[in-house]
Amino acid sequence: MSPRVALLSLGGTIFMTQDASGAGARPDDGAGERLLATAAGEVELTPVPLANVSSSDVRPHHLRAVLEQARAAVDGGASGVVLTHGTDTLEETAFVLERCWDREAPLVVTGAMRPASDVGADGPANLRDAVRTATAPSARGLGVLVVFDGHAHLADRVTKASSRSVSAFASVPSGPLAIVAQDDLRLLQRPLPRAARCPGSLPDRLPAVPVLTAGLDEDLSLLDHLPAEELRGLVVAGVGMGHVSPAAMPRLRRLLAAGVPVVVAARPGTGGTSTHHYAYPGSEVDLLEAGAVMAGLLPAAKARLLLQLLLAEEASPEARRASFAAFAS
Repeated sequence: MSPRVALLSLGGTIFMTQDASGAGARPDDGAGERLLATAAGEVELTPVPLANVSSSDVRPHHLRAVLEQARAAVDGGASGVVLTHGTDTLEETAFVLERCWDREAPLVVTGAMRPASDVGADGPANLRDAVRTATAPSARGLGVLVVFDGHAHLADRVTKASSRSVSAFASVPSGPLAIVAQDDLRLLQRPLPRAARCPGSLPDRLPAVPVLTAGLDEDLSLLDHLPAEELRGLVVAGVGMGHVSPAAMPRLRRLLAAGVPVVVAARPGTGGTSTHHYAYPGSEVDLLEAGAVMAGLLPAAKARLLLQLLLAEEASPEARRASFAAFAS
């Protein structure tokens, strides 16, 4: 008997086609049927269309539906689940799903950089590799994986590194988890234990948490116009190892004193935040003493999502710190 895989779809470029000039890609419901035919034969695929939207339009209620359908499919005997998704926010969706995915079977997210009508469309190969990963023995217990351009990535490490290349995704700082082969994954490293799961279901909307970016001559003066009582939380993409200007510190201290959680991520793509290297005003030591939390290896976009999920479940300050500590660099 062929293994069964549930194929959930939220749309994205993989389900888009272009006009005759090769421009203006838009969602195309027929693209899904044509793509499905390219993956048939290796396994028994069960398509479950959930939406056909750009990834900038994906909301928490879409991801809640993904979790419900994926859990039901695995509990019903599916070997694994594949989710097709637009690439712009694919890493964020994978990160959120990883916080909630509680089955041994893999949940594999994939997409495409080129529309289905392009002569060099990468969707068929990515879908084939995602299906192979969903049934791979080595993928069991690894949680949510992102498969793209022949490689599998851990959800907590993957990032979109290019806005154009078909090799759009990379894992920071470790590199991809595995090469996708026909019969199994060829692991390139031994995965670390998965971070703790967030209990419960996803809400319709997550608490609003803005991200502000530190930089040259940036004192986060926008905070003067954002009353603390209207903020649920704040993420700062700090320079270097997670630093802000000295002039920004009174504004951040005001928020922290009012009980608003502040998480500081590192703006550079690798290296993460520190806790002890620098102790000048606005450094990581100064921020920690003021009550901020360092995001470790999480980039600002993922730090925002983790803080939003923790706020949605009303996690205590201690629980929030512990959740971010799992990503310490």
